[in-house]
Amino acid sequence: MKAALKSKAELSREVEELRTALQEAHATLNAIREGAVDAFVVSGTSGEHIYSLSNADQPYRILLEEMSEGALTLTPDGLVLFANKRFARMVNSPLNKVIGGNFQTWVEPEHRKILESLLSMDSTAKHRGELILVTKDGDRVPIYISIGKVHVGKEADIICLVATDLTEVKQIEEIVAAKKMALAVVQASHELQESLEESIKAIANTVESRDEYTAGHMRRVGQLAPAIARELGLSEETIHGIELASTIHDVGKISIPVEILTKPAKLSKIEYLLIQTHAEAGYDIVKNIKFPWPIALFILQHHERIDGSGYPQGLKGEEILPGSRIIAVADVIEAMASRRPYRSELGIDAALAEIRQGRGTLYDPTVVDACVRLFEEKRFSFV
Repeated sequence: MKAALKSKAELSREVEELRTALQEAHATLNAIREGAVDAFVVSGTSGEHIYSLSNADQPYRILLEEMSEGALTLTPDGLVLFANKRFARMVNSPLNKVIGGNFQTWVEPEHRKILESLLSMDSTAKHRGELILVTKDGDRVPIYISIGKVHVGKEADIICLVATDLTEVKQIEEIVAAKKMALAVVQASHELQESLEESIKAIANTVESRDEYTAGHMRRVGQLAPAIARELGLSEETIHGIELASTIHDVGKISIPVEILTKPAKLSKIEYLLIQTHAEAGYDIVKNIKFPWPIALFILQHHERIDGSGYPQGLKGEEILPGSRIIAVADVIEAMASRRPYRSELGIDAALAEIRQGRGTLYDPTVVDACVRLFEEKRFSFV
């Protein structure tokens, strides 16, 4: 039996409803592109829907807009739902052209498979890597991306992405690579070895210049760690390697948004987990530079603890390199003795009390004893 034909009035009403829905959809998309509202898309069994979020939480919106890194939210297939002005500048495109576009538009074709892999990772996997963006003028911008997924309801994920411009870092790496080649040509002469080390320290200075509160932290750890090593009677060659590693031990913080590093309040769980990635990021930056010492591993392990409670690998006791155990104690002493965004300096006495309390559980006993002797008997002080 044939279905009854709809009346002209019914058809007109349906057409009008569709026209109204289309106008509303266009108005919502334009509002998103103009930054009047934030939005995300949820795809479920009942179809695809756009949910608009008002700017009621204004401090977070301001934080995202003023970040020195690019900030975006994406659907799993790369549709840009929100982007800040910094990212728009990275790709040299108007913000209203970025929002509503696809992130892959600006990714170098050879790197799109990498992006697809990162976006498809489950929430328990690591979500970070390097990509090349290509602007509308054809300029290539190297970036380091950190990705996290936010669960929306039961059926969809929204992807939060932070993009750090690595142009300056890559330029420094090119200088380092050029100096390494020159070093090989002259059979690793002493003068060029020193020049290579100075280039690595320049990377550390680049990191420190982003954060006034920890400026000088790595330099001071670079004073204490070799002093501890010397107190332990290690060879001058070994001490030199520990000094170099301690001077750049936090180089991986180049991958952390400066707003998190300088936040004058307690970090959220997600922010703290992001901070913890700096040890691995530092390892990745240094691992391909050939040194006579395991510099990259010293950096990777400087937050490991004797009882296995550290990160990123949860190493225990002798599994942790001696140089890393020394840097770990020096790092704690300097961090507690100096001012931080969320507190004033605690002082050397409090720092020494901390390592004494953790002696044999968190920190190597012989390293703790050597450090205490330096301050209490030999009057060590930071320059």
